[in-house]
Amino acid sequence: MGDVGSEKTQKNYITGIDGLRAIAVLMVLAYHLRLPFAKGGLLGVTIFFVISGYLLTRSLLPEVENTGKIDFKTFAAKRVKRLIPAIFVMATIIIIVSAIFNRVLFTKGSEDYLSAILGYNNWWQIFNNVSYFENAGTPSPFTHTWSQAIEAQFFILFPIFLLLMNKFFDKKILIRVTIVLAIISMALMWLLFDPTKDPSRVYYGTDTRLFSLLFGALLAMVNPRLSSQKKDQYLRQGIGAAALIGLLVMTATIYGFSDFWYKGGLAIASILGVLVIYGVLDGKGVLSKVLSILPFRYISERSYGIYLWHYPLILLISGGRPMSWWQIAITLILTLVAVELSYRYVETPIRRDAIKKNIAIIRKNPRSSKGRERQMKVFKKVLIVTGSSLAVVLVMLLCMLFVPRKQALNTEKEMQAKAQKAQELAAEKLKEAQANKEDKVAEEEKVAKTDEEILAEIKLLLIGDSIALGATDQFYATFPQSISDAAVSRFATEVGGIYNHYAVDSGWNGDGVIFALGTNGTLGDSLPVLRQELGPDKPLFVITGRAPFVSWIDDNNQQIKDFVKATPNTYLVDWYALSEGHPEYFEPDETHPNVTGADAYIQGIKDAVLAVYREKKE
Repeated sequence: MGDVGSEKTQKNYITGIDGLRAIAVLMVLAYHLRLPFAKGGLLGVTIFFVISGYLLTRSLLPEVENTGKIDFKTFAAKRVKRLIPAIFVMATIIIIVSAIFNRVLFTKGSEDYLSAILGYNNWWQIFNNVSYFENAGTPSPFTHTWSQAIEAQFFILFPIFLLLMNKFFDKKILIRVTIVLAIISMALMWLLFDPTKDPSRVYYGTDTRLFSLLFGALLAMVNPRLSSQKKDQYLRQGIGAAALIGLLVMTATIYGFSDFWYKGGLAIASILGVLVIYGVLDGKGVLSKVLSILPFRYISERSYGIYLWHYPLILLISGGRPMSWWQIAITLILTLVAVELSYRYVETPIRRDAIKKNIAIIRKNPRSSKGRERQMKVFKKVLIVTGSSLAVVLVMLLCMLFVPRKQALNTEKEMQAKAQKAQELAAEKLKEAQANKEDKVAEEEKVAKTDEEILAEIKLLLIGDSIALGATDQFYATFPQSISDAAVSRFATEVGGIYNHYAVDSGWNGDGVIFALGTNGTLGDSLPVLRQELGPDKPLFVITGRAPFVSWIDDNNQQIKDFVKATPNTYLVDWYALSEGHPEYFEPDETHPNVTGADAYIQGIKDAVLAVYREKKE
């Protein structure tokens, strides 16, 4: 990514870091391609943070200690030239292309465009895009720029921190304060994370991700002495290799949406990243040589471009759904082409001050015909590049101004109004159930009933998210004595508390429960918790999900099927199978059912309920 110190002109350049940077970007790429061996590939971003923290501190600390100041003008110019042009070109082109080929992607990208370029996308997502509505359907093509935003903010604030600490304290105090700040950041991640709520605030927050950058900075502050003795070199290499293996194992085995990452997992990964860097500091040994091979160096040089381009291209080609092998191949080819063009014609020329040099040539007063010829050639080149750039920007602006937007789902205001109405209706149904409460003895119900009579009398409690919310009217039309408690962005882990609200706090004693959750996150232990709270006698109906744009839905569905198979008095409503091959069931986000889909959704519940209660009544 845009980590500092990646230029090979830096003094004492550590080639082994190239390999670590390359592995990190490949982790992220594999994760977004949904490759099975990269379940936790977003760990690569954490490694980027560690590298950036180390290289920034290694670059600035000697200057601060020797001169008591930082050349902010030069520092800022380097950072701007490194970060802004590449992301500006990528974002501008993606806006134009998505306006032509994917209007939903264009709509979301237009909203995130400025935040992506100006380095505040992480807070933009926290305050604007954490709602389920903004993430319904295809994600924004610039969602991944949250990490660049954190780095940009770190690049602004950390040099000031170094200056202040150097002015008033010695290096030992600097190290201690940095350790305290890292601990505070880790504690904030742990404390703010709530498995029953959207984790975006914790995942995207600069404060909650700062510790990874600070761990890298600490390694540069400590600047460990490297013994030249063979046994010490072998020890360092062994530590670095073991740490790298640990990172690869975590990437392959721990899902990116696991709670583990927020409860110490990212801190462990950051420490392992530090240990890998420590293992290659002297540039000697097998690990350093392996991480310095040409392919790794090539990928490392282009890692920022790879990170910028791969994600929006994946969304453009796949629409956010799982990809076939040929789609993956096309994505990789387009990514390599875009990255190489960006590297050769945007990043490298600007980093080498091509603009400044060309302007200097144009402003010269050449004394020879050869000089004038060169000047004219440069002038034409600059004119073509400037004109083309302005034309592309103009097209992008015209797209934003005049191309119609297309939302993947109803607006948040409309959905929240529907959710509020559904909650009020659920409260009314609960009051009716409490008012008409009767002690029923199962043995008295010996007369066989028709399906219509069963549906009219049965009292079920549906606990669901916005998928079930869209079928509220159909649910009550089919189960008039039942209750549907559905809400937007509800997590499965909330189910125990919701059931207790009805069964314990309100005295609801119905005939069974319908579990309609799992679209917004992992199931955790929600199913066994609900089954235990419900008791063995009441039936539990569990609905599988269809959400092609989230990575956890397949695991949730498998977990549901395994749980139903292994648990008595628990029954499957396979919405995933029922909706397979029926795109007409869904809104444009391909997740929320429309009216036709809501009818099919409730029909699936109805069939499962009748299959159970016919047998019970008979």
